[in-house]
Amino acid sequence: MAVKQLGIRLDPQVIQQLKLRSAIEGRSVNEIVSNAIREYSTAHPVPRAQMLEMVRAIAVEDAELLKALAED
Repeated sequence: MAVKQLGIRLDPQVIQQLKLRSAIEGRSVNEIVSNAIREYSTAHPVPRAQMLEMVRAIAVEDAELLKALAED
């Protein structure tokens, strides 16, 4: 699996809590945050209908670009 960096801004209090949790659990802050995001994404998946709606909107917005790409 490819790993990408993501810059996030957190309140100083949240950072302090993450560092404390990291020390207590013996895990990196990165691992804790990655697991939390993974759990949230699993618990709140994007509905297929909503995803298709977004794709259609992009296709409409970028119709000229898509047409130009298809012609090449």
